[in-house]
Amino acid sequence: MIQSMTLIDQLKTIADPRCHKGQRHPLWLILFLSLLGSLCGYWGYRPLAAFSRKHHSHLCQLLGLPETTRMPSYSTFRRVFQQVEARAWVDVFNSWTLAHAPALAGRWLSIDGKSIKCTSCGGHRATQDFVSLVSVYGHDDEGVVQLQLMHNKEVSEIEVAKQLLQQLPSATLASCLTLDALHAQTETVQLLHQHQQEYLIGLKANQPKLYRAAQTLREQSTPLSVATEQEQTHSRQVQRRAWVYAAPDAWQQKWRGLRSLVWVERQGWRTQQPFYQMHCYLSSCGLSASEFLQHIRKHWHIENGLHWVKDVTFQEDNPPRQGGHAPVTWAIFHSFCITLARRLGFRTVPDCQRDLANQVPQVFHLLV
Repeated sequence: MIQSMTLIDQLKTIADPRCHKGQRHPLWLILFLSLLGSLCGYWGYRPLAAFSRKHHSHLCQLLGLPETTRMPSYSTFRRVFQQVEARAWVDVFNSWTLAHAPALAGRWLSIDGKSIKCTSCGGHRATQDFVSLVSVYGHDDEGVVQLQLMHNKEVSEIEVAKQLLQQLPSATLASCLTLDALHAQTETVQLLHQHQQEYLIGLKANQPKLYRAAQTLREQSTPLSVATEQEQTHSRQVQRRAWVYAAPDAWQQKWRGLRSLVWVERQGWRTQQPFYQMHCYLSSCGLSASEFLQHIRKHWHIENGLHWVKDVTFQEDNPPRQGGHAPVTWAIFHSFCITLARRLGFRTVPDCQRDLANQVPQVFHLLV
């Protein structure tokens, strides 16, 4: 019973922004019903009110409430979504996901941010601001492990990634963290090295001297290993080839822990159009080319398995429910849903949504 109250106790710590006069429902109840109802397939304010009415008896029994308890109306849900600080939901999500996460030691994790376009304000000027959610995402069906909310005008994704690294408990540190070229910074690599954390970081022309030096190394040095793989699907034919080189000693003095320089070539056909790409990576791992190919492909799961789902399945960039903190809160709810789907082993998020629809006791116990 103590474990079943953990999430509810966390919700009870969230500050109530509503006027105390005329309140009919405690804030924690509205928040919990919002999350539970959404994961049971009721996405929206009127659907959440319908969920509360339809499952009234079940909810009272599970939550230990009297049968005479009145459930919130759709307008109550809407006001709470718009008024409650989204940062409070980030803390709740992070506590919940770590408490219910599989063993993360030895796993590969990615860090990447996704902006929520509908929160953009200030136009394309120096005053522009928007909200992003920076996620730590598992390569092997762990879902989102940690979240951090970021205002573009206040802080950069580089700094938020550092904060996430420092906040991860030592017992959950992965065998390797993969990051985009944005994070190819000596300070970030120094922090990773201090935490004894292996890394795989993209390298692009935003580091012109280093990138040219990497090109020269590829042209003049003998690779430690080479690997090639091919993939053919209904609308895509891709050949990937990887070369692994030993990092020069001069580089290792500046980039702490650096061992390998990896080049990956991708070419083929997508939707009847030819393409060619060449990517470079810095890594502290001493893996073979075939192993690097496997993990670099999995790094893109954070795009395909998280960001794409949020954009296409949940329409996160242009949601039908806006105003106040609502778009960001719904985005965090999407992270709850995607993480549950991954950890329960569903092939797609819609499959998970169909399976959990109206399964109140099952979802309740998954949450608590």
